[in-house]
Amino acid sequence: MRKKTIATALVAASIASAANITVDPSSTAQRVIGFGAGAAYYQSWITAMSSSMQKDFYDTAFSGLNLSLLRIGNWKQEDTTSIVADAAIIKAGRERLGNRFKIEMSSWSAPGRLKPSGSVNGSVNGQKVKSQNTLKTSNSDPYGKFVYSEFAHWWKTSLQAYEKMGITPDYISLQNEPDMEADYEETLFDPNEGEIAGYKQALQAVRDSIKTLANPPKIIGPEPLGIGYSNFEKYVKALDNNNLDGYAYHLYHAGDGNDNSGTNYLNPENFRKAMTNIAKNYGSDTKPIIMTEFCTMENEVREQDMLGLAHIMQVGFTSGKLNAYIAWELFWGEPNGQLIGVCPGNGWSSCTEAKLYINPEYHAMRHYSKFVNPGWRVVSSTADGSNVYAVAFRSADCDSITVVAINKGSAQNLNLSVNGYAPISAVQSTENGAKSKSITASAIIDAPAKSITTVVFTTSNTAALQCEDSPIEDPYIDPSSQIGDSLVIVDYANESSAGTWSSDASLGKVTFEITPLDGISKYVKVPLADCAQDECGYQHALFTIPDAAAVKDPLTKCKELVFTMRSINTDDASVNIGGAGGSTWSNYQYGNNAPAGAWDQVSVPLDNEIDSTGAPFGSTQLSFNSDNAGIYIAKIVATGCGTHAIKGMNTNFAANDMNAEAKVFDLNGNLLWSGIKGQAFNADGTIRLDLNKGLYIVKTKSSTVKATK
Repeated sequence: MRKKTIATALVAASIASAANITVDPSSTAQRVIGFGAGAAYYQSWITAMSSSMQKDFYDTAFSGLNLSLLRIGNWKQEDTTSIVADAAIIKAGRERLGNRFKIEMSSWSAPGRLKPSGSVNGSVNGQKVKSQNTLKTSNSDPYGKFVYSEFAHWWKTSLQAYEKMGITPDYISLQNEPDMEADYEETLFDPNEGEIAGYKQALQAVRDSIKTLANPPKIIGPEPLGIGYSNFEKYVKALDNNNLDGYAYHLYHAGDGNDNSGTNYLNPENFRKAMTNIAKNYGSDTKPIIMTEFCTMENEVREQDMLGLAHIMQVGFTSGKLNAYIAWELFWGEPNGQLIGVCPGNGWSSCTEAKLYINPEYHAMRHYSKFVNPGWRVVSSTADGSNVYAVAFRSADCDSITVVAINKGSAQNLNLSVNGYAPISAVQSTENGAKSKSITASAIIDAPAKSITTVVFTTSNTAALQCEDSPIEDPYIDPSSQIGDSLVIVDYANESSAGTWSSDASLGKVTFEITPLDGISKYVKVPLADCAQDECGYQHALFTIPDAAAVKDPLTKCKELVFTMRSINTDDASVNIGGAGGSTWSNYQYGNNAPAGAWDQVSVPLDNEIDSTGAPFGSTQLSFNSDNAGIYIAKIVATGCGTHAIKGMNTNFAANDMNAEAKVFDLNGNLLWSGIKGQAFNADGTIRLDLNKGLYIVKTKSSTVKATK
């Protein structure tokens, strides 16, 4: 058994308290629709980025979050309004997420021609006049005293215009914050008509109008500014409940004097009473409750808002019986976006460089969205520790449970009890510390002060539970194995032949070898030219990527290839490695050194598999050529894989990766140690760990280095 390091002992000693989190898999509550965020402004900033930066953004925003809901605006107030950027963003989301990706559309304003002010904005010439910022009056409208029929017809034609652009909303809300007198786009509705138009009448008109569409969206509402002062209930009680397919609200006030968004973010318990009251009377699997917008209203990114958002969602999915949660900003122009800040580059406002900013709240959302799929159910959970809050979700077919635990206090153990389930995956984020860090899954987790921990449990024994058909792919697959980590393309330790290798006719055949060689017992021998290229030309050995690896598209979704290889003779082999089998041969990297007399891990970047426009070359094979006699290859692994592409992380805890989680491997790829990188090194850069003398590979998410002991 490896000795416990002093650092590990100190950490353990510092955890003096414990919280018991108990989950009852058989006690189920509401079904989850999903987790999402808004894309209501700054869409053109996304499409203005370079193609490679757009790919990074889409991977980060959609696959990285496993996003299931995107909130957009209905901006077709006039026929000339372009929605090309919205269409591009939604197309990218659907390509990455498929049918689980749903669209919620809210209108910020009716067309100006339907309002007394003539403007979509709530403020005209600096004045906000309520009677000017509603629908025009009418003497002939069948629904009431205002132009409800024209408003409903506009909604119908808007949906038809969006459909032509490939955007078909799953849910619509006919008015964002009908109770909010704003300077920006807004149309006011009271619960029932009086001085201004009534939400009840407008809802009936829109329902009647869109029901003739071939695939009408579900209508949710009333989407008021907040849930304090029974404001939500005032609207719902006035309307015909049959006209709503679900309920929606925002959280900019909670009542009882809790009206400051920034303060409420740091004190989410302020929402529990109002959310509980709504949940008692409204919401079900057939008529869900969706929180469709909320943010801090602060101008700066705050580290503590990561825990704030996670706690708000915990209150919502427990006491509030939410079926879905949609944060306000998936992205925002400049660095201070709620989840992602976007800077296309110079010339765009205050942006000085092209960069994505991954902000703390991104990780709060990810602790839920990445590990809970649509169709899962909330299950009963209790937490008895100080300042610890938990919520648990069970997959539709019962084989997976995800527990999200928020520790807002000092460091402590989390003792998780999930009857009949075993932990398989865990991720942790700490305020002013590492975010979305994979940790060892266990029933007992060390939770640092002010941290979020998500643990996934699985079981094969579901007979005693009332399970359902899963609406999407299940069972749960650990995303950390596909994101920012590695994909094994081939490991000859698990093979029995040379498989998919082929070679130019002038080269010898690639053979499968079983004679042990410095600790590796299975590998392939790849003969190469053994003569200078200017004398005998390029002669290629080709490896076709196996189907199981090819479906994960490692050449375009991973950052580099790592070959465990060595020369077959006494001279180092300088090997050119590229991609082939597509439209052209793509050079990855010339002059890769396969050493004589020892196995080595050789890293080859995959940047050249994507051209300058962001399009892949389409390689399906790896190509090798050399003037050496050949190489042995034991393993081919793609690293930096997946689709999260989290770059430019906006943190303030480390200037380099010496404080990052690291792993130490031997040259055969065996994991020997994991911990903090700085704990592994002496001042001179050599390894201080209790290992044999030799050469090792030290990896963090941002770097891979060789080190000696």
